[in-house]
Amino acid sequence: ETVTANAGNDVSICEGESTTLTASGGSNYEWSTGEITQSITVSPNNTTTYTVTVSEGDVSDSDSVTVTVNPLPAANAGNDVTITEGESTTLTASGGSDYEWSNGETAQSITVNPSETTVYSVEVTSNGCTSSDSVTVTVEPSVTVIANAGNDVSICEGESTTLTASGGSNYEWSTGETTQSITVSPNNTTTYTVTVSEGDVSDSDSVTVTVNPLPTANAGNDVTIENGASATLVASGGTSYVWSNGETSNNIIVSPNETITYSVNVYSNGCFSTDSVTVTVVEPVNAYAGEDEEICIGDTVVLTASGGIEYLWSTGETTQSIEVSPVEHINEYSVIVSNGISSETATVNVIVNNCQDGLEVDEEAEPNPITAINIYPNPAQSTVSIKMIGFTGVSSLQLFDMAGRILINKAIQPTGRSVVEELNVSNLPRGFYLVSVLQNGKSYSKRLILN
Repeated sequence: ETVTANAGNDVSICEGESTTLTASGGSNYEWSTGEITQSITVSPNNTTTYTVTVSEGDVSDSDSVTVTVNPLPAANAGNDVTITEGESTTLTASGGSDYEWSNGETAQSITVNPSETTVYSVEVTSNGCTSSDSVTVTVEPSVTVIANAGNDVSICEGESTTLTASGGSNYEWSTGETTQSITVSPNNTTTYTVTVSEGDVSDSDSVTVTVNPLPTANAGNDVTIENGASATLVASGGTSYVWSNGETSNNIIVSPNETITYSVNVYSNGCFSTDSVTVTVVEPVNAYAGEDEEICIGDTVVLTASGGIEYLWSTGETTQSIEVSPVEHINEYSVIVSNGISSETATVNVIVNNCQDGLEVDEEAEPNPITAINIYPNPAQSTVSIKMIGFTGVSSLQLFDMAGRILINKAIQPTGRSVVEELNVSNLPRGFYLVSVLQNGKSYSKRLILN
């Protein structure tokens, strides 16, 4: 009996694949792998020859078959690509002899223009074996950068302002700052430029900060007025004005009853500065030299004036009070009283008596030829006292207005060297009057003020 072993035809497979080998020629089979079935399945990593022994009884024969293992091609679809929307790109694969892309194209290089991010895969074939790779084409939206540095700004000298740009993700100002907003305090009008970028795309814009100078506010010189009077304050240096009393004219009339400082905001081009002026209020002059005094020869007396701020006595002294030691029998002292604006004169008499052992000598036995009139208070309001000194016999006391009309006419009978007569002047208009004493055809007069 004859046995002819047949292991089958040689086979080629790709790396990682398996194949079935089937022998023939007898009833019993034994492969070099140790398997004893007619067919075996093999997955060699490298090209391998397999031998099979075929037997029938005591008769046997052998045959071999070679399984050639072809390596898989190194498929390469290329590096991932990023394009901008609307652009196209070329994809090139490598690693084999035949190519088939997922979009159906079979060229090694293809041009694609996806509208969105897309993954492309390619099957690469070599020696009947195939492997695949893929490449991602990332599509970024098209970038348009329009830089906007904001509207031009006007500020006042010494102020600051915030500039805010827009139009992209990255910002670089001409100051070197890289924030979207910057705060600037220029001394002079300045233009700032900002470069706005998005990726490789950029644009620039500028904004001008105009610096307006502060106006030179001037509220005018300080003023002094009498209580009850008014003053005109005139401000300058701008185009509009706001005073601390709410008035908005550049010149205002004020009548304060006490010293006060007024401030004014002076505006020009939206900027302002402030100045102030003080209105000093003084009371009207109410000159009064004090009541007449009587002293003994050799004594001194203090005369005190009132009714103002500054005083000038007929002695040349400028203090409010003076000390005198007259030697004449009747001595008149005058004082000019001023409040810095106006002045009045008042007088006071000092009578010097001959005294013995502290007692005044009775002078009625020897009448004094010197006569005098003293009025107090002066100015007066309701009642005034008229003191007449040195008049003898019947006299006439008269009150005239400034038109020369007699308003009061009284007969006076002196009872000693001096006499005091009180007059009610409350019903008379306020103003100036003349008090006269008429004796023996001679008139003695003095001014009276009612306020």
